Amino acid sequence: MRKRAVSAALRAGFTSRTPLLVTLVFTFLVSTLAGVSGGIQTATDRDVLRADGAQRIVISSLNSKGTFGSLDDERMELIRSVPGVDHAVADYPSAIRTPLGTGMPRLSLATHSWGSYVSPPITGGSVAEGVLPGQVVLPARSQGVNFTRHLGRTLSFSHSDKLPAPPRPEAGIEEAADGSRSPGVGSAIIELEVIATYDPRWHADGPQTAYLAPVTAARVAAAGEGKTVSQLRETSNIERVGVLVEESYEPRAVASRLREMGLGAFRLPLREQKMIATVGTWRYIALGGLLGGAVLFGVFTARRNDSRERFEHGAPTAAAVALAGAVPATALGIPAALVLRAPMEEFLGLRIDHWMLLPSPVWVLLGILLPALAAAAGVAGERASGRFRRG
Repeated sequence: MRKRAVSAALRAGFTSRTPLLVTLVFTFLVSTLAGVSGGIQTATDRDVLRADGAQRIVISSLNSKGTFGSLDDERMELIRSVPGVDHAVADYPSAIRTPLGTGMPRLSLATHSWGSYVSPPITGGSVAEGVLPGQVVLPARSQGVNFTRHLGRTLSFSHSDKLPAPPRPEAGIEEAADGSRSPGVGSAIIELEVIATYDPRWHADGPQTAYLAPVTAARVAAAGEGKTVSQLRETSNIERVGVLVEESYEPRAVASRLREMGLGAFRLPLREQKMIATVGTWRYIALGGLLGGAVLFGVFTARRNDSRERFEHGAPTAAAVALAGAVPATALGIPAALVLRAPMEEFLGLRIDHWMLLPSPVWVLLGILLPALAAAAGVAGERASGRFRRG
């Protein structure tokens, strides 16, 4: 009896291989997408929502994002006056480099204002008091340099400086190191204390980013444009503004009010949430394909067995075949999700650990059991319709 059941199962699998193959492909996709969705969700919860991300809004200066006109200092005052805005930080991106003769490898770091985006995950040092003028937060490793070893130390960096060279100091008077200019080369030296380092896998602001106090970031950016800080704030377009919403206010409502003012404002986790929703949609589409393929497999199995040799246990046999294929298909979906970890980290700029990509037990069970149940339902449905037609 057992040999007959196995033989029937193999015959059913081969004769109905197309819907069975479709079922297994979609089972594989369900497992993969369940892991991907879980990884994005966990990384977002940990690295975005945990760091006040749920109460943060980002305002972009791009017209394509909904901002009309210049995002300047005057508009900053209007933003700060909106009810519910705790504080707003303007971001003036620039870059700093390691100067020659410091013993450090040559490298370049983009600079952003601390507070204009959600804080990166700190791996060393502390930012409990925020980032003050003359301080910097660096990636733990960047371009071959381990900045963790430099915690608490003051390092020299250079930045572009298009301002007119200051008069030469009188004999015996030295220029301050902070902001001193190297004549004739269009650059200046700035001394920055490394107060903290963050996980370099987190690069939502792009790789190799240094975070400065807003006033320091503005000074570096202004020098690169050949302006004073006052001129920069009055005339230059701010690239983005980070807004922290008071806890008693709903960020969605504050963002809506800012958009009414002609500003491209959106809640911080919006991109991640849209991606989670997109992956979730495809996961349910794959689940639908799984169910459809399994039901067809059951229908074809019932028809073929009716036309040859009728056997008593058609539904259990079809379910056994579907179950036998669903187990490896679900298992293969797990390493497929793990392979996608690196490109997902690159796209999101968030840390995604391997364990985050393991699908939840619920989705594992669904991927294994649903094909079997749907195949059995397909057999039962076809048998019932056959009896109805004969009757």
